[in-house]
Amino acid sequence: MVILKPEVGQLVCSKAGRDKDRPYLVVKTIDDFFVYVVDGDIRRLDRPKRKNVKHLHVTKKVAPEIASRLNAGEAVTNAEIRQAISRLWAEQEE
Repeated sequence: MVILKPEVGQLVCSKAGRDKDRPYLVVKTIDDFFVYVVDGDIRRLDRPKRKNVKHLHVTKKVAPEIASRLNAGEAVTNAEIRQAISRLWAEQEE
């Protein structure tokens, strides 16, 4: 089984646990196995969740505006994260 490595700004979904089926955006890649994710609500930018990549369902949806700002070191708000997730999740469901 090939595990896709998520990139910054990519929509991912938790596979199991208390946060099963919760969508997140990747805000930072630690290494090939771990990333930091946020949802702008429970997991805010000031307290990202460290997740193992194999515990995430990686979608093909990316928020390019969020990704470019995070990679440039610019500030992103939790509200912008929530809006991006809801927009990408709606596109994913179609």
